[in-house]
Amino acid sequence: MGYHHILTWSTPEYLNLYPPRQNTDYRGQREKHDCKTVSIFGSTGTIGQKAFSIASSNNFEIVAIIGNRNYRCLIEQVLKCLPKYVCVSDDASFKIVRDALSGARKRIEVVPNSELVNVASIDVDCCVMAMSGIAALGPTFACLGHAKNLAIATKEVIISGGQYLMNQAHEKKTKIIPVDSEHSAIYQCLEEGNPDAINQIILTASGGPFLGRTEDDLDNVTIDEALAHPNWKMGKKVTIDSATMINKAIEMIEASILFDIPITKIKPLIHRESIIHGMICFVDGTFKAVLSSPDMSIPISFAMNYPNRNPLNTDRIDFYDLGSLTFTKPKQWQSRNMGLAYSVMDSRKVIAFNVANEMAVQSFLDGRIRFSEIYEYIVRILDKAEPENVNSYEDIVRIINNIPLS
Repeated sequence: MGYHHILTWSTPEYLNLYPPRQNTDYRGQREKHDCKTVSIFGSTGTIGQKAFSIASSNNFEIVAIIGNRNYRCLIEQVLKCLPKYVCVSDDASFKIVRDALSGARKRIEVVPNSELVNVASIDVDCCVMAMSGIAALGPTFACLGHAKNLAIATKEVIISGGQYLMNQAHEKKTKIIPVDSEHSAIYQCLEEGNPDAINQIILTASGGPFLGRTEDDLDNVTIDEALAHPNWKMGKKVTIDSATMINKAIEMIEASILFDIPITKIKPLIHRESIIHGMICFVDGTFKAVLSSPDMSIPISFAMNYPNRNPLNTDRIDFYDLGSLTFTKPKQWQSRNMGLAYSVMDSRKVIAFNVANEMAVQSFLDGRIRFSEIYEYIVRILDKAEPENVNSYEDIVRIINNIPLS
Protein backbone atom coordinates (compact mmCIF):
# COMPACT_ATOMS: atom_id res chain seq x y z
CA MET A 1 0.00 0.00 0.00
CA GLY A 2 2.82 2.38 0.84
CA TYR A 3 4.34 2.09 -2.62
CA HIS A 4 1.04 2.66 -4.38
CA HIS A 5 0.58 5.79 -2.26
CA ILE A 6 3.96 7.07 -3.44
CA LEU A 7 2.85 6.49 -7.03
CA THR A 8 -0.44 8.40 -6.84
CA TRP A 9 1.12 11.11 -9.03
CA SER A 10 1.83 8.49 -11.67
CA THR A 11 -1.70 7.91 -12.96
CA PRO A 12 -2.62 7.67 -16.65
CA GLU A 13 -4.26 11.12 -16.66
CA TYR A 14 -0.78 12.56 -16.17
CA LEU A 15 -0.28 11.86 -19.86
CA ASN A 16 -2.62 14.81 -20.44
CA LEU A 17 -0.17 17.39 -19.17
CA TYR A 18 -1.50 20.07 -16.87
CA PRO A 19 -2.35 23.29 -18.72
CA PRO A 20 0.21 26.05 -18.15
CA ARG A 21 -0.35 28.39 -15.27
CA GLN A 22 -1.62 31.82 -16.29
CA ASN A 23 1.17 34.01 -17.72
CA THR A 24 3.52 31.00 -17.71
CA ASP A 25 5.11 29.86 -21.00
CA TYR A 26 6.06 26.27 -20.13
CA ARG A 27 5.74 24.45 -23.42
CA GLY A 28 6.45 25.06 -27.04
CA GLN A 29 8.49 28.17 -26.34
CA ARG A 30 11.77 27.79 -28.19
CA GLU A 31 13.62 30.94 -27.23
CA LYS A 32 16.98 32.04 -28.56
CA HIS A 33 19.88 31.52 -26.17
CA ASP A 34 23.56 32.29 -26.46
CA CYS A 35 24.54 29.24 -24.40
CA LYS A 36 23.37 25.71 -23.72
CA THR A 37 20.13 25.51 -21.76
CA VAL A 38 19.54 22.84 -19.12
CA SER A 39 16.93 21.69 -16.64
CA ILE A 40 17.97 19.63 -13.61
CA PHE A 41 15.52 17.26 -11.97
CA GLY A 42 16.65 16.25 -8.50
CA SER A 43 19.08 19.17 -8.30
CA THR A 44 19.63 18.83 -4.54
CA GLY A 45 20.61 15.13 -4.62
CA THR A 46 24.11 13.72 -5.00
CA ILE A 47 24.00 13.59 -8.81
CA GLY A 48 21.94 16.76 -9.11
CA GLN A 49 24.37 18.86 -7.10
CA LYS A 50 27.25 17.73 -9.29
CA ALA A 51 25.19 18.48 -12.39
CA PHE A 52 24.39 21.94 -11.02
CA SER A 53 28.09 22.59 -10.40
CA ILE A 54 29.04 21.44 -13.91
CA ALA A 55 26.30 23.55 -15.49
CA SER A 56 27.48 26.60 -13.54
CA SER A 57 31.17 26.12 -14.38
CA ASN A 58 30.33 25.69 -18.07
CA ASN A 59 28.17 28.82 -18.07
CA PHE A 60 25.06 26.91 -19.12
CA GLU A 61 21.75 28.66 -18.66
CA ILE A 62 19.87 26.73 -15.99
CA VAL A 63 16.23 27.20 -17.01
CA ALA A 64 14.59 25.02 -14.36
CA ILE A 65 15.56 23.12 -11.23
CA ILE A 66 13.47 20.59 -9.37
CA GLY A 67 13.96 19.55 -5.76
CA ASN A 68 12.11 17.84 -2.95
CA ARG A 69 12.73 18.35 0.77
CA ASN A 70 16.17 19.96 0.87
CA TYR A 71 14.80 23.49 0.59
CA ARG A 72 17.96 25.16 1.94
CA CYS A 73 20.09 23.72 -0.86
CA LEU A 74 17.38 24.49 -3.40
CA ILE A 75 17.10 28.13 -2.34
CA GLU A 76 20.89 28.48 -2.45
CA GLN A 77 20.94 27.07 -5.99
CA VAL A 78 18.14 29.36 -7.13
CA LEU A 79 19.92 32.46 -5.85
CA LYS A 80 23.07 31.40 -7.70
CA CYS A 81 21.53 30.70 -11.11
CA LEU A 82 18.17 32.56 -11.07
CA PRO A 83 16.26 30.00 -13.17
CA LYS A 84 12.90 30.76 -14.74
CA TYR A 85 11.18 27.87 -13.00
CA VAL A 86 11.57 26.06 -9.69
CA CYS A 87 9.45 23.01 -8.93
CA VAL A 88 9.30 21.70 -5.35
CA SER A 89 7.80 18.24 -4.90
CA ASP A 90 7.37 18.37 -1.11
CA ASP A 91 4.37 20.51 -0.08
CA ALA A 92 5.90 21.97 3.09
CA SER A 93 9.18 22.76 1.32
CA PHE A 94 7.29 24.35 -1.58
CA LYS A 95 5.75 26.94 0.72
CA ILE A 96 9.13 27.73 2.30
CA VAL A 97 10.85 28.13 -1.07
CA ARG A 98 8.00 30.18 -2.54
CA ASP A 99 8.04 32.60 0.39
CA ALA A 100 11.84 32.83 0.45
CA LEU A 101 12.00 33.75 -3.25
CA SER A 102 9.08 36.16 -3.32
CA GLY A 103 11.47 39.12 -3.19
CA ALA A 104 14.07 37.80 -5.67
CA ARG A 105 15.50 40.42 -8.04
CA LYS A 106 14.30 38.39 -11.02
CA ARG A 107 10.82 36.93 -11.40
CA ILE A 108 11.02 33.19 -10.69
CA GLU A 109 8.04 30.92 -11.13
CA VAL A 110 7.93 28.61 -8.08
CA VAL A 111 5.49 25.76 -8.66
CA PRO A 112 4.36 22.67 -6.70
CA ASN A 113 4.56 18.98 -7.59
CA SER A 114 1.32 19.17 -9.60
CA GLU A 115 3.26 21.10 -12.26
CA LEU A 116 6.13 18.59 -12.49
CA VAL A 117 5.36 17.25 -15.96
CA ASN A 118 4.74 20.77 -17.25
CA VAL A 119 8.21 21.81 -16.10
CA ALA A 120 9.58 18.68 -17.79
CA SER A 121 8.04 19.80 -21.08
CA ILE A 122 10.09 23.01 -21.25
CA ASP A 123 12.31 23.12 -24.34
CA VAL A 124 15.98 22.77 -23.37
CA ASP A 125 19.21 21.54 -24.90
CA CYS A 126 19.78 19.08 -22.05
CA CYS A 127 17.50 17.68 -19.37
CA VAL A 128 19.33 16.06 -16.45
CA MET A 129 17.12 13.42 -14.85
CA ALA A 130 18.54 12.76 -11.40
CA MET A 131 15.34 12.20 -9.43
CA SER A 132 15.43 9.01 -7.39
CA GLY A 133 13.49 5.91 -8.33
CA ILE A 134 10.23 5.36 -10.16
CA ALA A 135 9.00 8.86 -9.26
CA ALA A 136 11.05 10.08 -12.25
CA LEU A 137 8.92 8.09 -14.71
CA GLY A 138 6.35 10.80 -15.55
CA PRO A 139 8.75 13.72 -16.04
CA THR A 140 11.11 11.53 -18.09
CA PHE A 141 8.41 10.71 -20.62
CA ALA A 142 7.23 14.33 -20.56
CA CYS A 143 10.65 15.70 -21.52
CA LEU A 144 10.88 13.55 -24.67
CA GLY A 145 10.60 15.79 -27.70
CA HIS A 146 11.34 18.88 -25.61
CA ALA A 147 14.93 18.10 -24.57
CA LYS A 148 17.50 17.57 -27.31
CA ASN A 149 19.52 15.37 -24.96
CA LEU A 150 18.33 13.50 -21.89
CA ALA A 151 21.20 12.90 -19.44
CA ILE A 152 19.58 10.22 -17.32
CA ALA A 153 20.86 8.89 -14.01
CA THR A 154 17.60 7.23 -12.94
CA LYS A 155 18.16 3.63 -13.97
CA GLU A 156 14.78 2.56 -12.55
CA VAL A 157 13.05 4.60 -15.26
CA ILE A 158 15.06 2.97 -18.03
CA ILE A 159 14.33 -0.56 -16.90
CA SER A 160 10.63 0.20 -16.26
CA GLY A 161 10.19 2.11 -19.53
CA GLY A 162 12.20 -0.48 -21.40
CA GLN A 163 12.13 -0.60 -25.19
CA TYR A 164 8.98 1.52 -25.23
CA LEU A 165 10.92 4.41 -23.65
CA MET A 166 13.78 4.00 -26.13
CA ASN A 167 11.36 3.94 -29.07
CA GLN A 168 9.56 7.05 -27.83
CA ALA A 169 12.86 8.89 -27.44
CA HIS A 170 13.87 7.91 -30.97
CA GLU A 171 10.53 8.98 -32.47
CA LYS A 172 10.60 12.31 -30.64
CA LYS A 173 14.27 12.91 -31.46
CA THR A 174 15.58 13.09 -27.90
CA LYS A 175 18.97 11.44 -27.50
CA ILE A 176 19.30 9.43 -24.28
CA ILE A 177 22.79 9.62 -22.77
CA PRO A 178 23.34 7.52 -19.63
CA VAL A 179 24.95 9.07 -16.57
CA ASP A 180 25.82 5.85 -14.75
CA SER A 181 29.60 5.46 -14.98
CA GLU A 182 29.33 1.91 -16.36
CA HIS A 183 26.82 2.77 -19.06
CA SER A 184 28.63 5.98 -19.92
CA ALA A 185 31.72 3.84 -20.49
CA ILE A 186 29.86 1.44 -22.80
CA TYR A 187 28.25 4.37 -24.62
CA GLN A 188 31.69 5.83 -25.29
CA CYS A 189 33.08 2.46 -26.38
CA LEU A 190 30.25 2.13 -28.90
CA GLU A 191 30.39 5.65 -30.34
CA GLU A 192 32.42 4.58 -33.35
CA GLY A 193 31.81 0.85 -33.14
CA ASN A 194 29.55 -1.68 -34.82
CA PRO A 195 27.04 -3.20 -32.35
CA ASP A 196 26.98 -6.39 -34.43
CA ALA A 197 30.67 -6.89 -33.61
CA ILE A 198 30.01 -7.14 -29.87
CA ASN A 199 30.69 -10.48 -28.28
CA GLN A 200 30.20 -9.37 -24.67
CA ILE A 201 29.59 -6.28 -22.56
CA ILE A 202 31.32 -6.25 -19.18
CA LEU A 203 30.08 -4.00 -16.39
CA THR A 204 32.44 -3.63 -13.48
CA ALA A 205 31.38 -3.56 -9.83
CA SER A 206 33.36 -2.45 -6.81
CA GLY A 207 31.80 -5.16 -4.67
CA GLY A 208 30.43 -2.64 -2.19
CA PRO A 209 31.21 -2.63 1.53
CA PHE A 210 30.65 -6.38 1.99
CA LEU A 211 32.82 -7.80 -0.77
CA GLY A 212 34.62 -10.35 1.41
CA ARG A 213 31.68 -11.36 3.61
CA THR A 214 29.80 -14.64 3.44
CA GLU A 215 26.01 -14.67 3.60
CA ASP A 216 26.14 -15.81 7.22
CA ASP A 217 27.93 -12.57 8.10
CA LEU A 218 25.10 -10.36 6.83
CA ASP A 219 22.36 -10.94 9.41
CA ASN A 220 23.46 -8.16 11.73
CA VAL A 221 24.54 -5.57 9.16
CA THR A 222 23.63 -2.06 10.27
CA ILE A 223 22.32 0.73 8.07
CA ASP A 224 25.49 2.76 8.60
CA GLU A 225 27.65 -0.20 7.55
CA ALA A 226 25.59 -0.71 4.40
CA LEU A 227 25.87 2.99 3.52
CA ALA A 228 29.67 3.03 3.87
CA HIS A 229 30.65 2.54 0.23
CA PRO A 230 34.42 2.23 -0.24
CA ASN A 231 34.70 4.18 -3.52
CA TRP A 232 31.61 6.20 -4.44
CA LYS A 233 29.57 8.96 -2.81
CA MET A 234 25.96 8.25 -3.77
CA GLY A 235 22.40 8.54 -2.51
CA LYS A 236 21.10 6.09 0.07
CA LYS A 237 19.04 3.91 -2.25
CA VAL A 238 21.76 3.26 -4.81
CA THR A 239 24.34 2.77 -2.04
CA ILE A 240 22.22 0.01 -0.48
CA ASP A 241 21.74 -1.49 -3.95
CA SER A 242 25.52 -1.54 -4.31
CA ALA A 243 25.89 -3.28 -0.95
CA THR A 244 23.45 -6.02 -1.98
CA MET A 245 24.97 -6.16 -5.50
CA ILE A 246 21.41 -5.90 -6.85
CA ASN A 247 22.56 -2.59 -8.30
CA LYS A 248 24.57 -4.59 -10.80
CA ALA A 249 21.54 -6.66 -11.77
CA ILE A 250 19.64 -3.43 -12.41
CA GLU A 251 22.55 -2.06 -14.45
CA MET A 252 22.79 -5.23 -16.54
CA ILE A 253 19.11 -4.89 -17.47
CA GLU A 254 19.66 -1.19 -18.13
CA ALA A 255 22.55 -1.96 -20.49
CA SER A 256 20.47 -4.53 -22.37
CA ILE A 257 17.77 -1.89 -22.97
CA LEU A 258 20.04 1.08 -23.69
CA PHE A 259 22.24 -0.73 -26.18
CA ASP A 260 19.72 -3.27 -27.51
CA ILE A 261 21.97 -6.17 -26.55
CA PRO A 262 20.69 -9.55 -25.29
CA ILE A 263 21.06 -9.86 -21.52
CA THR A 264 23.00 -13.11 -22.04
CA LYS A 265 25.83 -11.05 -23.57
CA ILE A 266 26.18 -8.83 -20.50
CA LYS A 267 28.40 -9.93 -17.62
CA PRO A 268 29.38 -8.38 -14.28
CA LEU A 269 32.98 -8.26 -13.09
CA ILE A 270 34.11 -7.31 -9.59
CA HIS A 271 36.90 -4.75 -9.84
CA ARG A 272 37.66 -3.25 -6.46
CA GLU A 273 39.44 -0.07 -7.55
CA SER A 274 36.56 1.23 -9.75
CA ILE A 275 39.06 2.45 -12.35
CA ILE A 276 37.72 0.43 -15.28
CA HIS A 277 34.03 1.31 -15.58
CA GLY A 278 32.98 -0.83 -18.50
CA MET A 279 34.43 -2.93 -21.30
CA ILE A 280 33.36 -4.41 -24.59
CA CYS A 281 34.80 -7.65 -25.92
CA PHE A 282 34.45 -7.76 -29.70
CA VAL A 283 34.04 -10.86 -31.84
CA ASP A 284 37.73 -10.82 -32.79
CA GLY A 285 38.81 -11.08 -29.16
CA THR A 286 39.89 -7.47 -28.67
CA PHE A 287 38.65 -5.37 -25.74
CA LYS A 288 37.77 -1.71 -25.51
CA ALA A 289 37.46 -0.08 -22.09
CA VAL A 290 36.94 3.31 -20.43
CA LEU A 291 39.09 4.14 -17.40
CA SER A 292 38.95 7.09 -15.04
CA SER A 293 39.06 7.96 -11.38
CA PRO A 294 35.85 7.01 -9.51
CA ASP A 295 34.25 10.44 -9.72
CA MET A 296 30.65 10.80 -10.92
CA SER A 297 31.44 14.30 -12.19
CA ILE A 298 33.15 12.65 -15.18
CA PRO A 299 30.17 10.79 -16.70
CA ILE A 300 27.83 13.64 -15.72
CA SER A 301 30.04 16.14 -17.56
CA PHE A 302 30.25 13.83 -20.59
CA ALA A 303 26.45 13.54 -20.77
CA MET A 304 25.76 17.24 -20.21
CA ASN A 305 28.36 18.44 -22.72
CA TYR A 306 27.70 15.80 -25.37
CA PRO A 307 28.79 15.71 -28.14
CA ASN A 308 31.64 17.89 -26.87
CA ARG A 309 34.09 17.27 -24.03
CA ASN A 310 34.84 20.17 -21.73
CA PRO A 311 37.74 20.46 -19.26
CA LEU A 312 36.96 19.06 -15.82
CA ASN A 313 38.88 19.59 -12.61
CA THR A 314 39.10 16.03 -11.33
CA ASP A 315 41.78 13.57 -10.28
CA ARG A 316 43.73 11.95 -13.10
CA ILE A 317 44.92 8.36 -12.91
CA ASP A 318 48.60 8.00 -12.07
CA PHE A 319 49.37 4.47 -13.25
CA TYR A 320 52.71 4.38 -11.43
CA ASP A 321 50.99 5.13 -8.14
CA LEU A 322 48.14 2.77 -8.97
CA GLY A 323 50.51 -0.11 -9.62
CA SER A 324 47.92 -2.76 -10.53
CA LEU A 325 44.24 -3.47 -11.09
CA THR A 326 42.50 -6.39 -9.40
CA PHE A 327 39.51 -8.56 -10.27
CA THR A 328 37.70 -10.79 -7.81
CA LYS A 329 35.26 -13.68 -8.03
CA PRO A 330 31.97 -12.89 -6.29
CA LYS A 331 30.67 -14.81 -3.30
CA GLN A 332 27.71 -17.14 -3.89
CA TRP A 333 25.18 -14.64 -2.51
CA GLN A 334 26.58 -11.89 -4.70
CA SER A 335 26.33 -14.06 -7.84
CA ARG A 336 22.76 -14.99 -6.87
CA ASN A 337 21.73 -11.34 -6.44
CA MET A 338 23.39 -10.20 -9.66
CA GLY A 339 21.86 -13.18 -11.43
CA LEU A 340 18.39 -11.77 -10.86
CA ALA A 341 19.01 -9.79 -14.05
CA TYR A 342 18.83 -12.96 -16.15
CA SER A 343 15.80 -14.47 -14.43
CA VAL A 344 13.62 -11.34 -14.45
CA MET A 345 14.42 -10.60 -18.09
CA ASP A 346 13.58 -14.20 -18.99
CA SER A 347 10.30 -14.15 -17.02
CA ARG A 348 9.39 -10.61 -18.17
CA LYS A 349 9.03 -9.29 -14.62
CA VAL A 350 11.44 -6.36 -14.83
CA ILE A 351 9.05 -3.70 -13.51
CA ALA A 352 8.01 -5.93 -10.61
CA PHE A 353 11.69 -6.47 -9.81
CA ASN A 354 12.32 -2.74 -9.85
CA VAL A 355 9.40 -1.94 -7.56
CA ALA A 356 10.11 -4.87 -5.22
CA ASN A 357 13.70 -3.77 -4.81
CA GLU A 358 12.71 -0.15 -4.06
CA MET A 359 10.29 -1.39 -1.43
CA ALA A 360 12.84 -3.78 0.07
CA VAL A 361 15.54 -1.11 0.32
CA GLN A 362 13.14 1.37 1.92
CA SER A 363 11.99 -1.31 4.38
CA PHE A 364 15.61 -1.91 5.36
CA LEU A 365 16.32 1.81 5.74
CA ASP A 366 13.17 2.13 7.87
CA GLY A 367 14.32 -0.73 10.10
CA ARG A 368 11.47 -3.08 9.16
CA ILE A 369 13.63 -5.84 7.67
CA ARG A 370 17.23 -6.97 8.01
CA PHE A 371 19.82 -6.50 5.28
CA SER A 372 19.94 -10.27 4.75
CA GLU A 373 16.18 -10.32 4.09
CA ILE A 374 16.24 -7.96 1.09
CA TYR A 375 16.69 -10.76 -1.46
CA GLU A 376 13.86 -12.86 0.00
CA TYR A 377 11.59 -9.80 0.06
CA ILE A 378 12.16 -9.28 -3.68
CA VAL A 379 11.70 -12.94 -4.60
CA ARG A 380 8.39 -13.14 -2.70
CA ILE A 381 6.96 -10.34 -4.83
CA LEU A 382 8.40 -11.76 -8.05
CA ASP A 383 6.82 -15.15 -7.36
CA LYS A 384 3.36 -13.53 -7.29
CA ALA A 385 3.89 -11.07 -10.15
CA GLU A 386 2.59 -11.64 -13.68
CA PRO A 387 4.68 -11.41 -16.87
CA GLU A 388 4.71 -7.87 -18.26
CA ASN A 389 3.89 -6.49 -21.70
CA VAL A 390 4.54 -2.78 -22.22
CA ASN A 391 3.17 -0.99 -25.27
CA SER A 392 2.27 2.36 -23.70
CA TYR A 393 2.87 4.60 -20.72
CA GLU A 394 -0.51 3.49 -19.36
CA ASP A 395 0.72 -0.11 -19.42
CA ILE A 396 3.66 0.80 -17.20
CA VAL A 397 1.45 2.58 -14.68
CA ARG A 398 -1.07 -0.27 -14.68
CA ILE A 399 1.66 -2.85 -14.09
CA ILE A 400 3.12 -0.83 -11.22
CA ASN A 401 -0.24 -0.38 -9.56
CA ASN A 402 -1.09 -4.08 -9.89
CA ILE A 403 2.12 -5.49 -8.45
CA PRO A 404 1.18 -7.74 -5.50
CA LEU A 405 3.07 -6.12 -2.63
CA SER A 406 1.27 -7.78 0.30
